[in-house]
Amino acid sequence: MAELFVYGTGVNSCGGPPTPPPTAATPSPAAGGAASASAIGDPHLTNVYGQKFDLMKLGKHVLINIPRGEPAESAFLRVQALAQRLGDQCGDVYFQEVNVTGSWAEAKQAGGYHYSISQSVAESPEWVAFGEVELKVVQGRTHVGTKYFNVYVKRLGRAGFAVGGLLGEDDHTDATQAPASCHRQVALADGNTDAQDSLSITWSSASSSFASFASASLE
Repeated sequence: MAELFVYGTGVNSCGGPPTPPPTAATPSPAAGGAASASAIGDPHLTNVYGQKFDLMKLGKHVLINIPRGEPAESAFLRVQALAQRLGDQCGDVYFQEVNVTGSWAEAKQAGGYHYSISQSVAESPEWVAFGEVELKVVQGRTHVGTKYFNVYVKRLGRAGFAVGGLLGEDDHTDATQAPASCHRQVALADGNTDAQDSLSITWSSASSSFASFASASLE
């Protein structure tokens, strides 16, 4: 006998256990590594699931970690970037340092690869292969001369392992939280001593057309 459904919950008329309600499918990287991920702006990221979010938290962020969940000392490839806010207290965020470590990086160059805005870098850097994964770090400059780093990663779908990090499969909720200093409560008195209106204002900088880029592509 056919099952009866009430608001998505199946009831087995023959006395068996109820059919569980349907659940939303969990997004996953495209089969064969055909999907791409990127971070554009100051910076605006799109991970391997196609989820879009803005990086708001300052400090060091792991962009790529292979295998996912592996600690730094035993990872095959780990790309970590330092995000700093330049200008006023709620100004744009840029990547100022990038470190590429892990056994794959160590095999290419002793100590891995380290990039800092205070150091000179190649103007036209080449792609560097780490196993099947390729990475490139490019220095950019805003219209007012502010330097920053762009990070590009491709062929993550061929890594052979789950990919962690903000551009991989890790949760990004914490990284999208704006600092408390960029949120202020302003009370506006209306002249009535018995009442007061309050206005919550979120201070945020305008998006810059020149910002750091971090992109990853699954090929």
